[in-house]
Amino acid sequence: MLEYSWDWSAAVDGLPLLIEGLAVSFVLALTVMTVSLPVSLIVAGARLSTIAPIRFSAYAYTEMLRTLPLLVLLTWFFFVPGLSFGVNLEPFVIAVVAFVLTTSAFLAEVVRGSIQSIDPGQREAAVAAGMTSWQAARRVVLPQALRRALPLIGAVWISLLKDTSLVSVVAVHDLMFEARVLAVTVYRPIEVLTFAALIYFVVTYPQGRLLEWVFQRVRVSE
Repeated sequence: MLEYSWDWSAAVDGLPLLIEGLAVSFVLALTVMTVSLPVSLIVAGARLSTIAPIRFSAYAYTEMLRTLPLLVLLTWFFFVPGLSFGVNLEPFVIAVVAFVLTTSAFLAEVVRGSIQSIDPGQREAAVAAGMTSWQAARRVVLPQALRRALPLIGAVWISLLKDTSLVSVVAVHDLMFEARVLAVTVYRPIEVLTFAALIYFVVTYPQGRLLEWVFQRVRVSE
């Protein structure tokens, strides 16, 4: 029976390259989150609209984007614009567009649920005190809703950071892309990919613990 001889030296020597990929993953995740949050607020507001066409359009958006596999969106935007319209998008742009569409749909449902969890009496009291409906929503309802949504937004962030590993299929030089290149170069795929997995764990586990602490603080304060 053959025994595999582990050799971690190639993975350790390639650490600077993996760190560069990790930086790309972080930049991508931050870009997506920065764009997705305001988009999700708009979509959540549309989901709560009293105007049926707007409400239905937002519903269709969230349901469709939450059910489509992210890998399908990535490959679609990678091939279709160029083949059908002659528009060749940069891999990073493709990744941002695909992730924003999906992430904003999930965040919109988080925000919508948080808004609906606020006692309607608070908005009514604010309007009775002289605020307009928009002022009541912006000053009273939305700050409380975002506070309640914070733990779930954090969970979406951690999931987003891990899911950036998918963008390697469209040639974005993230952590997984660099790990795959390194693995092929040094002929040590098991060690290199295991090392990449450890990097993901080291990065995401502390964030998960921090998220749990935030959740406990928010829950206790309420």
